[in-house]
Amino acid sequence: MIKIVENTLRDGSYLIDFQFDKTQTANIVSGISKLGFEYIEVGHGLGLGAWNNVQAGLAKEDDITYIRSAKEAAPFAKIGAFFVPGIGTKEDIDQAYDNGLDFLRVGNNIDSFEKAHDFALYAKSKGMEVAINLMKSYGVKSYEFTKIAQEIDAWQIADVIYLVDSAGCMMPNEVYEYIDRTKSKISTHVGFHGHNNLSLALANTLQAIQAGASYVDSCVRGMGRSAGNAQTEILVAVLQKLGISPIDTEYYDFYEFANEFIVPLMPVKQGLSDEEIHIGISRFHTSFLPLLTKVAENENVDRKKLIKRVSDINCINPSESLVVEIAQQIMTQDGRK
Repeated sequence: MIKIVENTLRDGSYLIDFQFDKTQTANIVSGISKLGFEYIEVGHGLGLGAWNNVQAGLAKEDDITYIRSAKEAAPFAKIGAFFVPGIGTKEDIDQAYDNGLDFLRVGNNIDSFEKAHDFALYAKSKGMEVAINLMKSYGVKSYEFTKIAQEIDAWQIADVIYLVDSAGCMMPNEVYEYIDRTKSKISTHVGFHGHNNLSLALANTLQAIQAGASYVDSCVRGMGRSAGNAQTEILVAVLQKLGISPIDTEYYDFYEFANEFIVPLMPVKQGLSDEEIHIGISRFHTSFLPLLTKVAENENVDRKKLIKRVSDINCINPSESLVVEIAQQIMTQDGRK
């Protein structure tokens, strides 16, 4: 079973200079949980202990406020945080655990991965789920990545070992090779975290899954550091098309959530809009958009639903009569006719 770790409130915090407040955190965590996500990561982009670090960038709230706000808003979700040795301390882990943190992801550059050991072991000893994120994984060859993963696997601490494309520079075939080579050599789950600098975050995430990764990361609207991350709404939609999604929530609910809680916070555009996504999901050609817009307005029906229903019947050359007929069917189903 694939598990999607929803990163909007952690990686997405970079885009707004770590200024998520406790109300926004609660609203977003609640919404993400209702959309069906089990694992939700919160807090400063650089993890525990970074919230009051001037060099890292001061956060709006402290670690405990983020964790408590999330736990209260989504008591049945697993709430996690990031952790970077040298920024966070064991005392930070203690406080986070005491306030309900469920999982910790220890991130370290791959050339100094040994620094993750003591902190991962400490978190694990408290009963938390633990991931080790090998940042800048592309800095080593695939066979070297496998050797490092084997060494971490031998620690028998981590629940997941992550391949991390920190610069969004990896190609899909590389992601597949790194994970495929590694998966058969270790017993620990393998995960993937990708950025979108070459517009390949989604493609790389899909390749990671095909290669055997069981944990992957995403953010609503792709909201994240630099060019952003794999976009949650699209990842779920594509996995649904493939019949392997852990989330069965309808895409209309994702659109509504993103437009209400995420889009207004974003100072710059990342990811694709709900309409752009919906056109792809529906197999709809935009040359027919003026026609469907006119009928949707005349009949007072939701244009997105009209697009999908019409395209399900005729995605090549829908007639105006078909569009009107479907619009009237929607009105009838809505109880307005």
